[in-house]
Amino acid sequence: MRRETEEWLRIAYEEYQSASILIKEGLYRMVCYHAQQTVEKMLKAILTEHEVDFSRTHNLLDLKNATSALGYHVDLTDEDAAFLSSIYRARYPAILGFLPGGDPVSQDAANALHIAEMVVKFVQSVLPTGRS
Repeated sequence: MRRETEEWLRIAYEEYQSASILIKEGLYRMVCYHAQQTVEKMLKAILTEHEVDFSRTHNLLDLKNATSALGYHVDLTDEDAAFLSSIYRARYPAILGFLPGGDPVSQDAANALHIAEMVVKFVQSVLPTGRS
């Protein structure tokens, strides 16, 4: 495995661990942010491993499509990619268009974390790193 791929994965796992800890503390906005970052970095790891250049984007649908073009069928629906991409704005105040209902609630955070977990498991199956 390429060293750069390993670095993307290492940081993605940290994002996932952060989201997993933060949900227990009820910090739903940050759970959503770190879940999105987990998925983004996992997809970028696949692209990096295959030496595919990608733009500096946070758009998960674009990244999912790029990995699909390589033959990977990530456990990420278009709806889930759009949801996580919309919650990436969690780093901004809700007035700027975060979620239609404003700040995320526990169900939003749980959904975001579940999506991230599915992608982590998928990437572990195609880019084994010894983590489980």
